Amino acid sequence: MSTLSRGIVYTLIAAVFVLLLGITALLSVAHNRHRRLEDVTTDLQRNLAQQEHKIVELEEKLEDCDTLQAVAPADHSWDAQPSSAQSAKKPVQAASPTDNW
Repeated sequence: MSTLSRGIVYTLIAAVFVLLLGITALLSVAHNRHRRLEDVTTDLQRNLAQQEHKIVELEEKLEDCDTLQAVAPADHSWDAQPSSAQSAKKPVQAASPTDNW
């Protein structure tokens, strides 16, 4: 082989080696991104599962808390007799539409 053809072969080998290094670097970057994407996906799935569990718990609490059948506490103030101080006062009369202002 002549010196010129050896130089071309060495140049081609160096170019192939540089291309292989570039491909290796790109594969490494892609692998790291894929791993980060998997980690984020796992975190999102975990958060979604926690939120779904919380929704189920809240739905169960809502079913247990039946507001339609809740009974209002009895107002016993209507049953109370007026005290002597209140009965001595003059009763308040409602204003009629014919009253002058």
